[in-house]
Amino acid sequence: MNNPLEDMNVKARQRPGRIVAAFLVGLALQGSVSELGAQQQTLQRGQTPGPRFMVPVLRSSERNLGAQLADQVRERMGGDFMMRTLWIIPKSDIDNALEQSGYSKTEPLNSNDAKQLANLIRAEEYVEGTVTKTAAGYDFDGYLLLVRGDGMVQPLPKVSGAKMGDIAKGVSKAIEDARKPLDDVKKCTLDARQSKYAEAIADANKGIKDYPNSVMSRVCLLEIANSQKWGADSIIKYSEDVIRLHPQNKRALALVSDAYGEKKMDEQQIKSLTTLLALDPTNARLTESVVNIIAASGKPEVARPIIDEAVKQNPGDPSLIRLQWRIYLALREYKQAVGIGEEMVKADTAAADTSFFTRIASAYLLSGDTAKAAEAAARGTAKFANNAALWMLQGQLARQAGQAPQALVALRKALALDPKAEGANMMIAQTFVEMNQLDSVVPALEASLAAGDDKATVAGMANTVANRIRQAYATSKNPDEAKKGLAVLDFAEKANPSAPTFFLKGVFNLLLAQNLLQDANASKSCDKTKEVGGYLTEAQINLPKGASAFPDQSKTLLEGMMQLAQYQGQMEKAYCK
Repeated sequence: MNNPLEDMNVKARQRPGRIVAAFLVGLALQGSVSELGAQQQTLQRGQTPGPRFMVPVLRSSERNLGAQLADQVRERMGGDFMMRTLWIIPKSDIDNALEQSGYSKTEPLNSNDAKQLANLIRAEEYVEGTVTKTAAGYDFDGYLLLVRGDGMVQPLPKVSGAKMGDIAKGVSKAIEDARKPLDDVKKCTLDARQSKYAEAIADANKGIKDYPNSVMSRVCLLEIANSQKWGADSIIKYSEDVIRLHPQNKRALALVSDAYGEKKMDEQQIKSLTTLLALDPTNARLTESVVNIIAASGKPEVARPIIDEAVKQNPGDPSLIRLQWRIYLALREYKQAVGIGEEMVKADTAAADTSFFTRIASAYLLSGDTAKAAEAAARGTAKFANNAALWMLQGQLARQAGQAPQALVALRKALALDPKAEGANMMIAQTFVEMNQLDSVVPALEASLAAGDDKATVAGMANTVANRIRQAYATSKNPDEAKKGLAVLDFAEKANPSAPTFFLKGVFNLLLAQNLLQDANASKSCDKTKEVGGYLTEAQINLPKGASAFPDQSKTLLEGMMQLAQYQGQMEKAYCK
């Protein structure tokens, strides 16, 4: 079966590369590989060391974090593994090789260079991965790799911990577990080479029994199926079993892509080949193969690397740019998509239709550039002045950009073109809130109901508006603001009664009572004291109705209300004689 990955492997072997030459120079300067630094532990008489294991600098977006974790993992594994089980290559050996060859001792190597380093210091196994700093501590995503054998990569379970030491401990344990099937994997590989296929299959199955997620055991089964020409169905079965556990397994992807092609499974073949190409973007032969398959299948949406190269080789081609634009939108690569979209309408002005302006405005917004999004929508309404949807979009984006007056103009134009434009009145209501024109909110929401907008959605918007008023009232203590909030909630209750609405009404009444109580006490006013009683009564009515939405908060507030009610009763006896 033809393998599109073979050319990539040959190319990698033929290309000497800086890392190979550099390491060879470094090793020549420091002596033979066998003379590299010795392990601190010593073997007892008659014992032989286990496989040599390399822990290189790990990847991280945080400077030096990958190097720090590598040191701790190396130290932890040195204590967890007996030397006769696994020989942990000392940091000094790795650092010397890197330093002599001109590479940083604190920066991670790419995957190809890491494998070359492992080869040159005679490691048989090594780990790769990425450490990420999180709010709770650290996360590590990594792989256990064998130096020899295509596809011999075992993903490790994610390790999370509060401290680096926790991560090192977890990584060491994950590696210990992942190594359980390695003896069987090596036996499987050897038996297969000696054409002892029954024994090899038994070895692989034993490895899977020892470690159910063993990718390497499954790769050995896949190689047997391939060498024995069991057919496309078997290749697909074993490859998909590998890819399920390791989606970036190059060997499985290479074999399954040919099998998919044989079975005329175009979409699956494109996906596997495109994944391969993403892992090896410089492979010209593979690129050509994927392009031809995509052209024949009519499924370009999975081919971002392919279309990028096609556009590069054919600059200014409108059809290719249009295809690239659609692919990047589908891939949600919005920052790149907006540049491609602008280039597209330069190459083909007819491409600037109403859908283009909607899409590019949305892409600008999703890329984080709200001002450019509003500008794109304005370009759309300038060209298509009778399109209500574009005016709606312009209004929404202008509001998000903090341009409230412009937003109102655009939204009202949308309503003039389509009086029932869904959501337009609600956006107008929100804009009034942001402009602090709260008296205009309820009329806008009433118009929204009249236009046929969903009652629950309208009431929910009213609740949101009321909650914002509550937040402002908490600072200002202006009772007029709270009363406006209650008016909005009265509308929400009328539109669509709900537990959140009742809860908010109870909160407003309790806040009004609490704030007015101090004033009533200071002034010894009977009228104000009775007004407090009215608010407390309303709170007592509404809070239980809202308890289904906010049970804990309602309980706490009702307890507080009862205390205020006792105090209010005492004041009323004192001031209302």
